[in-house]
Amino acid sequence: MELTIFEQIFDQVKKAGKVLVVLPQVLTADSLSSGLALRRFLLKQQKDVTLVSNGVIPENLKFLPEVESIKNEITAGKSLVVKLDTTVKKLEEISYETSDSSVQIFLKSKTEPFTPQDLSFNQEKFPIDLIVTLEAASLETLGKIYENNTDLFFETPKINIDNKATNEYFAAINLVDITATSVAEILTGLLQQYEQQLIDEDLATCLLAGIISKTQSFQHVQTTPKAFLKASELVALGGRQQEIVKNIYKTKSLPLLKLWGRALARMKTQEQAKTVYSLLNFTDFERSEATAEQLTLVLKEFLDNISGFNIVALITEPVKGLHSITAAVHEQVVAEKFLAVLGLGGFVSELSFGNYKIVEVSGLPDSLEVLETKFLESLNKIS
Repeated sequence: MELTIFEQIFDQVKKAGKVLVVLPQVLTADSLSSGLALRRFLLKQQKDVTLVSNGVIPENLKFLPEVESIKNEITAGKSLVVKLDTTVKKLEEISYETSDSSVQIFLKSKTEPFTPQDLSFNQEKFPIDLIVTLEAASLETLGKIYENNTDLFFETPKINIDNKATNEYFAAINLVDITATSVAEILTGLLQQYEQQLIDEDLATCLLAGIISKTQSFQHVQTTPKAFLKASELVALGGRQQEIVKNIYKTKSLPLLKLWGRALARMKTQEQAKTVYSLLNFTDFERSEATAEQLTLVLKEFLDNISGFNIVALITEPVKGLHSITAAVHEQVVAEKFLAVLGLGGFVSELSFGNYKIVEVSGLPDSLEVLETKFLESLNKIS
C-alpha cells in the first residue's frame, strides 16, 4: 500500500540521525518560527539538528524561544580527506611536521614504502542524513547556504514544506499546500499527527507566531477556518498568544520609530499612479541608529496607517555611497511587472503584507536624486 505524504516524511525522519533544517535568505516570522519549532521537535526525537539561514533575524522576532540557536552557515564537510590503500602494504606509523607555509605528513609502511599511487584524495562528506526546507519556493531562495553547498543539496534527501503556488517541487518529498495560510499551519498538522505529546508551550508558541504573522493576527481576508482551528489548538497546548501579538505588532524599537518619522517628513505622493514614497539618506540611518533590515518594517508602518495606494516605496542610502529601493507593491500592479519596468535588477521578496509584495533593489551606485527620477519614470510606464 502506497504511503501518504505524511507517512513518507515520518519514515525519512525516523531513519535520519542528523537533520539540517534550512530557511530562506529572507527570513519571515513564518519561516523563522516554523524552523525553531521543527528544530525543537526533532531534538525531542533525539535527532542531531542544525537550523541554518544566512538571513537577518528581524528585531521583533528575537523574543521567539531559542532564536539564538539558528546558524548562518554550514561549517561541516570542509576537510580534505587523504585516503591510504592498506590492502597490501600495512601502516606502521603516521606523523607530521608543520612550518609557516606547509605541513608534511609521513606515512611509514611495515614492509615496502608507500607510493603516490597508494593515495587518493576526496572532499569530506557532509555528515547530514536529511535536509528539510521551510517556506522556500526554490533552492535559490536559500541564498548562500545553497550556493556554497550545492553538492550537499544534490547528494542528500530533501523534504520541501511550503504553501506557495510558485514552489518548484525540488525535493524528493514535497509537502506543498497552497490552501494553507502559512507553513506553520502545515507544520502544526504534521507534528500533531506525528507525536502531539511532544508539542510543549515553547513549541506551540513558535508555531502560533507563524500563523498569527501570516494571517495578520487573523485579520487577513484569506484567513481560513482551518487556520483558526490550528491556532486555537496551539493556544490550548500553551501557545502564548498575547506575547506574540505584543512583540510582533505592538512593540516598536526607538530606531524604527525615528526612521519612520524621518520617512514621514519627506513623504511624497503621485496621485495618478496611486503611489506614495519617501527618501532616506545615510545621515538619516546614522542619526536614527537604524539599519537596512528595518526598511520593510517602515513600509509596514506606512501600510498600517494609509490606504488607497498601489505602491509604497522607500528610496534610501543605508550604506554610504550605496543606494536601494524597497517597495510594497499591490497585487493589482503585479510586483514582477513593476520590477521589470524599473529595470534595475533586484528581486521580489518572499515577505508580503496582505495584498502587497515586497520588491527590493540594493547596492545601486546612482544617487538618491537619480534613483528618484528612474522610479518616477517607471511609474509613468506602468500607469
